Amino acid sequence: MQEKRPEAEANRLIEKIDNLSRKMGFEDHGKTVFEMSSTDDPEIKELIHKSGEWSENKPMFIYDKENPDQAYVFISAESFANLLNTLQATNQENFDLKLEKAIWKQTPVDFHDVWVVALDRIQKIIQKQKEKGEPHTINLDQIISDIRKEHPALFINLSELLNDAGQYVLPASQA
Repeated sequence: MQEKRPEAEANRLIEKIDNLSRKMGFEDHGKTVFEMSSTDDPEIKELIHKSGEWSENKPMFIYDKENPDQAYVFISAESFANLLNTLQATNQENFDLKLEKAIWKQTPVDFHDVWVVALDRIQKIIQKQKEKGEPHTINLDQIISDIRKEHPALFINLSELLNDAGQYVLPASQA
């Protein structure tokens, strides 16, 4: 079996870093790359600057010389905080969209009223799961379905509006 040359492994890792860098929206030129290797002390790693320049505003890429499957990205604490805030905002937006979809599927009379009841219910579920030390698992469709059963006045009952032939019938109060 032929042993891989260190230069070939380094080039493969730099190619991985280039791909990652492009996915992150950074240009190919000017990125900062370091090679990491072990020292005699297992608690100390050596970083060797390979290309680019040190910049607090750009990520720095590090590949592990001894472990070709490992590559790292170092970013400033401020950039990391911004990344976490963006992820949190995206998660919230995703949750809101899923809840909105679950509510609209049940045909609410007043969307906002159902939203408020649903958020209250979700907070209670999360609190109970937290007290039990359970992971937060929430089935939004089931929650909205349960709310519909408990508070039918919050939703339109389509079967009451259609006759046996499937035609729309005005309620008696409007006829």
